[in-house]
Amino acid sequence: MKTKIYLAIISLIMGLSLVSCEDDNDFAISTTPILTDSSVVTGSSDVTATTATLHGTVDGLEKMAASSYAVGFYYGSTQDALTENVTTTLADGAFAATLTGLVNNSTLYYQAFVRLQGKVYFKGQVKSLITTNAKAVTKVATEVDYASATLGGTLTDYPANATCGIVISTSADAEAVRAGLIVKDAAALSGNFAIARGGLLPNTTYYYAAYLNLGSGVVYGNVESFTTAAYTFDIDNDLVDLGLSVKWARFNVGAKQATDLGGLFGFGDLTGCNNSINVDDYPATTDTYKTEYDIANAVYGGKVTLPTAADFEELFSVCKSEWTQQDGVAGFKLTGPNGNSIFLPAAGSRVMNEVADQGAKGFYMTGTVNPSNSNFAISYEFGSGMHTKTTTARYQAVAVRPVSTSKNVKFEKELLYNTWEIDLTTDGSYSTFPGPSYFYGTDDSWATVTNNEPIIGDIWSWLPDFAGNAWVVGSADNCRGYMTLSADGKVVVSQVTSEGTFVESNGTFTINEVDKTLTLTTDILVPANYTSTYVNSKKTDIKILSLTKSSLQLAVVRTNDPCLLSINYVPQMEKYGYVTKLTCYGGGDAPDAWNSATLVIPGGEAGLGTHTITFNAQGPRTNGQVYILDIEGYAAAYPKALVRIESIKADGKEVKFDGNKFFYGDIEGKGNYRIELANIWGAGHNDSWDGLKDTPFRKDGGETTNETALAFNSTFEVKFTVASITSNGTGTYTPNLITINPSWGGTWGHNNGAAFQVKNEGGKYSIVNPSLAIKYETGDQAAGSRMTYVQVDNFHALFPGAHATLDELSLDGKRVSFDATKVPDAVDGSNYRLELWNCYGATSGAGCAFGTPDGEIIKELGFSSSMELKFTFHNLFSIPNW
Repeated sequence: MKTKIYLAIISLIMGLSLVSCEDDNDFAISTTPILTDSSVVTGSSDVTATTATLHGTVDGLEKMAASSYAVGFYYGSTQDALTENVTTTLADGAFAATLTGLVNNSTLYYQAFVRLQGKVYFKGQVKSLITTNAKAVTKVATEVDYASATLGGTLTDYPANATCGIVISTSADAEAVRAGLIVKDAAALSGNFAIARGGLLPNTTYYYAAYLNLGSGVVYGNVESFTTAAYTFDIDNDLVDLGLSVKWARFNVGAKQATDLGGLFGFGDLTGCNNSINVDDYPATTDTYKTEYDIANAVYGGKVTLPTAADFEELFSVCKSEWTQQDGVAGFKLTGPNGNSIFLPAAGSRVMNEVADQGAKGFYMTGTVNPSNSNFAISYEFGSGMHTKTTTARYQAVAVRPVSTSKNVKFEKELLYNTWEIDLTTDGSYSTFPGPSYFYGTDDSWATVTNNEPIIGDIWSWLPDFAGNAWVVGSADNCRGYMTLSADGKVVVSQVTSEGTFVESNGTFTINEVDKTLTLTTDILVPANYTSTYVNSKKTDIKILSLTKSSLQLAVVRTNDPCLLSINYVPQMEKYGYVTKLTCYGGGDAPDAWNSATLVIPGGEAGLGTHTITFNAQGPRTNGQVYILDIEGYAAAYPKALVRIESIKADGKEVKFDGNKFFYGDIEGKGNYRIELANIWGAGHNDSWDGLKDTPFRKDGGETTNETALAFNSTFEVKFTVASITSNGTGTYTPNLITINPSWGGTWGHNNGAAFQVKNEGGKYSIVNPSLAIKYETGDQAAGSRMTYVQVDNFHALFPGAHATLDELSLDGKRVSFDATKVPDAVDGSNYRLELWNCYGATSGAGCAFGTPDGEIIKELGFSSSMELKFTFHNLFSIPNW
């Protein structure tokens, strides 16, 4: 019996579920705790000169018997001596207790608690109050429209050193309102104050109260409410066509015009009132585009969505950008190639109730969560001298500028001029489209499929994959053949028949660029089962549903029960891939001296990733003279591709190499992507006769006419990675300083115009202006650093072997000594980091170069006025330990 009582108490404390069986000693145990300290919340207080009513809440006791717990408050005259207590009753998770007989203008500290079985306590935070005759009365909202309202209060018997303002929430619960977003009074303390509050959402009910902050306690007024007017987003007038891939809204969410700052929203916050710094209070942990957590989509009825980081990058790279002021508001004016413009105000950002950087920086939301750490989201930051993709904590509230859900993709007829095949091989594999044919409504077109325009009509789609719906085309054999469209208007079609033979036809075609249609004098390439009884016309007004460099969708009309059937094509080269050749020419007079190993890699995004090619020699190579990796036609298809070498093995043994000394790209100008490992006659020649002695295979360089490091007897293996087909890594990179103090203040991205360039000249990569400096000035970092690092966005994805060093660190103008070996190269997803300290990063386990952490904090990285870093990027590709 004692055992049962003991286990019952433990179950109450730890949340154990004890199920008795016939055997008196059998129990099923759940180890989920009923409560934690975060379950108990110390709330606000209501005071008079001699009384105080304390409020608290608890989450987790809903199914517990009232006899098994007690709720109440500890209180006392000093924060560290809460010697008195009072118990009360719990109702719907809330409890309150009133203290009487208090002295006017006295400070009292209090703390909510829950006691289980008289033994285990859970407590909220300690708060303070001051007894007073001061009162606040909340005034009824006036001048309410769809984005703003005037709120205020009336104060009596208040001291001169008090402050006042408004707290606001979208919850009707009084405690939620009092814990809501603080709207501080911009004017002087007044007995009758009013605040014009913007950044509100249309058709939303807000609850608010006036407050009077007395320093040791806060007096709240009554809770009032108002509902903003509805707003109908006008896609014709509220969106601006800049000539980009999307249209941009004229104003921020919560704004009425371009120069209004609008609201500030945490990632997935649909209210603009969430001031919590607990990421669990922001439920969106994945990308939010067009989901319930897409604030732009939700507020404006699905007509717009959050932009992507790529949308922002296109905006700033394609448009003319000008840092300016409009109506006294600082921000960027961005003018598109068609002459139209928008204005992005520097709206700053907010953590809890504190807004920072207004007028100096803009932080704008995308719908992308950080793929490597879902506690952070991808945002776009800009200031007078910089603009970059960055990461912000999900609770950091930023501005929102919507973009159209419909796209504005430019139709480039030149992309049609290619040899196309249906995107399905005989083994069932594909390059781009999971199915070779899709179904659409009869009113679908380029407008709906490519531009996602909300057109009324027979608009629908079903996109069956081949693996589960082979019947659509009958078999993969039915999808053979090719179609060549030439710039001179001629077309050649090799069509497979149901018998498996091919019929070649020649003709001409015309393009209607307005309607996005093709008209031909011969049938287009279709699956063999798309016979004349199934599809009557295969040459007249063929709709172009989508067109890119690597994909094409043409639509024909099904004869019975009409709908559109798309035929999904890819370029012939994309379908069959790109031949990769590894040539190993060297000493030894081997019978296969100029032979090459071959490997076919897929085209498009399917080819991204790591591949291995192995040369199996008929005779040994005593040295290396021409060792080349060629991907035929790849540079012509993807002029911005980047391919790098990951490893080299000769007869199974690792060959050390310095990839910075290789040559990369279309070196010969023949459209092939080449990496020259060694070539005594090519771009990488470095014979003794011209004084170039800088081999990639030796620590100190040297002659490569007879590179013995490349000798092998039977096998030579190269592992390479296609890192990108859209960026060869060249261009300007902007490093940003991130430094966060213990209170989560600081900067999530600061830059003084520091930038470096990556160039590829003659196939050789180099870093221009590799030594940089960033100085950050602020007064809130004295308590130390939770994280301090320099981040270069998207750099690691292209150059994972990049290496930088911290050369100098000055705090408040004084140089700081440090252990340089403990300032590592680090990574956050696709981003490179030079990490001084990160309590969540590489240095947390490896040790800090500046001191010993106090919990998560390095106090030695604290500063009162300024932090300045000097650092250097040394190489793009890794250098081995020779």
